[in-house]
Amino acid sequence: MPQTNTKDYDDEAIRPPDSDTRIGWAGVPLSQTCGYYGHIKRAVLPTNSELGFTPDYGSVDAAKVAEEFIHVFAKAVEAQDVDAILSAVHENGYWKDVELLTWDIRTLQGHDKIGTMLTERLSKTAITNIRLNPHVPATVETLGPDLSFILLHFEFDFAHGTGVGVARLSPFKAKTGTATDLADAKSWMIYSVGTAIETVHGWDAEYGDKERYQAGKYHDPLGKSRTYQQIRDDEAAGKEGFQPTVVMIGAGHTGLSMAARCKVLGIPHLIIEKGDGPGCSWASRYASLSLHGPTFTNHLPYLPFPHWFPVFLPAQQLAKFLKNYANIMDLNIWANSTLEGKTAVYDEDEGKWTLTVTRQDGTKHILHPRHLMIATGISGTLPNIPEVPGMNDFRQNGGIITHSSHHRTDPEWKGKRAIVVGAATSGHDISFELTENGCDVTMIQRSATHVMSVEKSVRHLWKSREKTGRREGQDIDILDQANFLKHSYPVEYEVMPRGQKIAREIDADLLQSLRDVGYRLHDGYHGGGAYSMFPFDQGGFYWDTGCCKLIADGKIKLVHSEIEHFTTDGVKYKDGSSQKADIVVFATGYMNSKSAIQALLGEEMAKKCHERWEKGNAFFLGPEGDSIINYCPLPQKGLYAMFHQFAFCRFHSARLALRIKAEELGIDVTPYGNKPLGPPSTAAGQQPRPEGVSL
Repeated sequence: MPQTNTKDYDDEAIRPPDSDTRIGWAGVPLSQTCGYYGHIKRAVLPTNSELGFTPDYGSVDAAKVAEEFIHVFAKAVEAQDVDAILSAVHENGYWKDVELLTWDIRTLQGHDKIGTMLTERLSKTAITNIRLNPHVPATVETLGPDLSFILLHFEFDFAHGTGVGVARLSPFKAKTGTATDLADAKSWMIYSVGTAIETVHGWDAEYGDKERYQAGKYHDPLGKSRTYQQIRDDEAAGKEGFQPTVVMIGAGHTGLSMAARCKVLGIPHLIIEKGDGPGCSWASRYASLSLHGPTFTNHLPYLPFPHWFPVFLPAQQLAKFLKNYANIMDLNIWANSTLEGKTAVYDEDEGKWTLTVTRQDGTKHILHPRHLMIATGISGTLPNIPEVPGMNDFRQNGGIITHSSHHRTDPEWKGKRAIVVGAATSGHDISFELTENGCDVTMIQRSATHVMSVEKSVRHLWKSREKTGRREGQDIDILDQANFLKHSYPVEYEVMPRGQKIAREIDADLLQSLRDVGYRLHDGYHGGGAYSMFPFDQGGFYWDTGCCKLIADGKIKLVHSEIEHFTTDGVKYKDGSSQKADIVVFATGYMNSKSAIQALLGEEMAKKCHERWEKGNAFFLGPEGDSIINYCPLPQKGLYAMFHQFAFCRFHSARLALRIKAEELGIDVTPYGNKPLGPPSTAAGQQPRPEGVSL
């Protein structure tokens, strides 16, 4: 088949281009917004050019400045003096809060929004005893030759427990940036600060209650004296009137992490899993699948992966670990069970759900939890399989059509002609696997792909975290605090291109070899790479584990078109060409979270969360840069959605579990203010979308 010449996207940032001056939903030119919706304003980093001088960061005594700064800041917060607090925060600074001041996940930017929030919430939270974390020294964090911060971690008490915080300071008030200038704590202001709940009334998401002691016999809620194992067995089986306070749907890493948090906090829980058990969704995937995030950052709560595990964990090994994790943590899981979702009803007066669960033996159980959590993955569990004319004709002639979620390479396929539709992670993995098993493979690349090498650039970017959790490395909880509190997504969006520039240089030979065979490349939004795309598209990138060489060597062919229709012995493309095939694999991802909720709970319940499900994107990011549905309160009381990668789930599961514990203890956890939701999905039409990326 003739190869159509394609435009090289490698050095061009995809939508929105810097030249795009159209006004987006946020009221600013689209070039000043994140992603393609135009509803999240980009941040302005305090670079040397923005400051107007070149600070002598090498001379800074970060510990001394941090100590003096936190002393003044603490006095202002404890006095609930909003004006004094704002004098320590840059006028365009950010304050991110996770389930403490706001009982939500919010990021407020600017004095007006931060001041309004503090005025309303400080009296309710009564923050006191702010002090630097003695185990985490303040440091100068350098993000490039023109950008540095003082990074400090702090702790504090509040009305219902304790909290943690992370702040980035920049010398906004300095005049010249000299050593003398920077030595004065008054020269520094907060560029971004984050606060989060850590404990509630002595209950700690890491360690449980205040006191732990052993006893041979336990008194269960019914007053009977039984052994721990007897209680566990009855709990797991749902005997003796067991009623969970929290029910999770899905026993993947998200559901298991949340269940473990509930277990430690003494919150009765139950996981409903339609498959054979924990991790079954990983066990049933194609053989070559592995995590594309390193194990040293992917630990589950309480039980980290062994350090000798492969850096990029194979799916089968992960499935085994998740199964063992559930057993060790004594989690309550009903496998091969389904929720009759369309009968799920929430009683507003009682504050409880009525759920009907059908178990493997056909018995039905009625549950009345106060909290229902959907943990079925970022995209839910519904594969996105396009309906293409002629599919039945192809199948009736012996052709095989499958989706990546159901794909298994058959040894009998050796010598078969295979077409893989999709050029993101699954598309590359499956193309590699089929080629290695002797198939003649063609990959359909419908739109440009962002590529990084796992062995080179990805390893370089993760290098600073390789020792995480080891004796000489940083504690994983401290790393999580820094990752999820020190900046909001708009700030992260501006930082990402700096690392991506280095990655592009490291992978120069690999990228050129792909370019030479017509492979279409791009660098993500504004050059931010995979992480600038993931919250919006979920895909569109590939961290290379070997497939790229097969493409560069011509062992995997490329097509830049779409299938118009199937023929009896192959496919015809929209560009007019045709190709014979025996196997077609759609590596086209999954439906979105909204579709999963509708399928699980029904249209009527989904409509109660209409404003949340209908807005945003893959992660439903709101104008503040935080997800408006993930790990946070929804308009339907008692309903939560949970999805994301391991580190995000590890950090936010603790905070959401503490929020639920607080509510169960009778604390008022009403979220702060009216959370801005952003534009309707149709707002994406204000600017072009790349071919092949669905809303």
